[in-house]
Amino acid sequence: MCHNSSWLIKCSVALAFYSCLCLAPPIAHCKYNVSFAQLDSCESYSIRDAGYAYRDFFMVHSLDNNKAKAGERLHLKFYVLTTMDAHILLSVTNHVRPNDRVYEIVIGAGGNTFSAIRTAMGVRRVSTNQDRNLLSLYEPTPIEIVQTQNAELFVYIPGFKKEPLLQFIDASALTINYISFSSFGTNTARWFYDCGFDGFDKEISADVKAPTVEQKLLAQINLQAENASLPSNLSSLPFHFQARSLAYEMTNSLLRTRMHFMMHWQDDRLRWNPADYGYLESFEHRDLQVWTPHMRVLNGALDSMDEVLRSYELRVFSNGNVTLYVNNLQLTSWCVDSARNWPKERVTCDIELGLIGQKGDNQVNLALIYDQKHSPVAPNEHVNTPSGWTFLDISVVQVGNDSVNRYTQKSMLQTMAGDVAIEFTIQRNSSFYMTVFYVPLIACQIFLILSFVLRSSRRSALILLALLITAWGMMYLTRHASPHYVPPIMSAYKVVMITTSYCYILHICLLWLELFPPRAKAPDCLAAVINCNILRCILGLRLADANDFCDIQEKPWPHLAKILNNLSSVVVIVIFAVVNITSGL
Repeated sequence: MCHNSSWLIKCSVALAFYSCLCLAPPIAHCKYNVSFAQLDSCESYSIRDAGYAYRDFFMVHSLDNNKAKAGERLHLKFYVLTTMDAHILLSVTNHVRPNDRVYEIVIGAGGNTFSAIRTAMGVRRVSTNQDRNLLSLYEPTPIEIVQTQNAELFVYIPGFKKEPLLQFIDASALTINYISFSSFGTNTARWFYDCGFDGFDKEISADVKAPTVEQKLLAQINLQAENASLPSNLSSLPFHFQARSLAYEMTNSLLRTRMHFMMHWQDDRLRWNPADYGYLESFEHRDLQVWTPHMRVLNGALDSMDEVLRSYELRVFSNGNVTLYVNNLQLTSWCVDSARNWPKERVTCDIELGLIGQKGDNQVNLALIYDQKHSPVAPNEHVNTPSGWTFLDISVVQVGNDSVNRYTQKSMLQTMAGDVAIEFTIQRNSSFYMTVFYVPLIACQIFLILSFVLRSSRRSALILLALLITAWGMMYLTRHASPHYVPPIMSAYKVVMITTSYCYILHICLLWLELFPPRAKAPDCLAAVINCNILRCILGLRLADANDFCDIQEKPWPHLAKILNNLSSVVVIVIFAVVNITSGL
């Protein structure tokens, strides 16, 4: 019994121990036996920019390379995290040209399917290995490079196999002074070098160059600028401009302006002695961190409602003068056509400019001062007006004073003293519209006047032709004229169209009186009007004699048609004369 119990206990303990072994979590082992904790002792270099380019170079410590053995020129070791295309460039210089002889080592090329050594960037492959999946984004891949005194180049992947992954014998071995890292396409990579845990801690260092004169001056200016703060003695900002083009959109009430804009001010903190900086009298650099004004268009529209000085050239002079230049500054502002005399409008559109007060400075007290020494139009130049408007004049005036205020973008109340307005006086190219619209109108008037001396179908053809031209002109006019009011030329078209309709109705009535006169006898008063010599003289009819008198008594209706025709012609001529005068023809 005891024997059976002892056997059962031993079996139970063994089963429990086996279960513990099965349920215990597995211990993780990296593919190359390198942990991320070990990489904390390394320097790192990340490649985030897409494309195939060697941007940064590192100097190789060939003299104190602590792992180089006897018979070796160079012995380097790195670690990389990437999915494919780990590029290593070994070169003599840090200014490598496309056809220069180098050693380019590519691990995991072709989507992590092969590796190679090249003797030029991207070309001339001299060694290839077809091992796949050497690189990983989650496990560091070690890469060891050895160059021997016998002109042999070996590339190892420690932990993968003891034999070299790649090897190449160069009859004219290069003396490696620089190394650089890269990737390919949109792939990113992170490299680890100078690792203390494996003894490779003094291999390479960043290529630190002595600062140039420009770099020294840039650092000095940025230091003297005191975090781009406002100069204490600055109270005004002189500016000038040269207009290049104006485009006025009447239907949208928008003025689009393109100009060259320049501002300059004095900041004594930025002075320097040219003799200390290679006799540089002026300096321009994209990394200048000096105070610059913030300006907006107070009546701006669309993309000109915010800060307008977005892209500019900044130049600092040795005497402390600062110049801000904007090439082709494009501004959009509101401008309403208040002339109401299309197509002969003359409109004054302005661009109101003001400085935006910034928190922490006194920019609210700065005034814009127009420098009248410079012309707003360059000599031998003209202002382009692609919208059909002619440029007449430019002037610069002050907008307001201390009693007038405005709100900034941050809802801060700011005085308008110092704000200026650039006023452009423009006029529509009326001669074009006069030719297009007034010539057909005059032709219609001539056709209608000539219709009074014609008869039958020729008269009706002229009247219908005039009616057709007038209707076409009215429809075409609506595409160009302002819809906010009725221009005088549209009123003239309206009168001519009504007159044309009257002339056609009169033509039908005259035909009825001449061909199908009423059988009833004409009233005595109508006969007296027809026989009135004064009326006939005014209307250009022959005076009535005895024969005409008898004929009028027998057939008065044809004579009435002549009087109506001549009287209507006189009235129509008077109406056309009044219309032409009032419409400015």
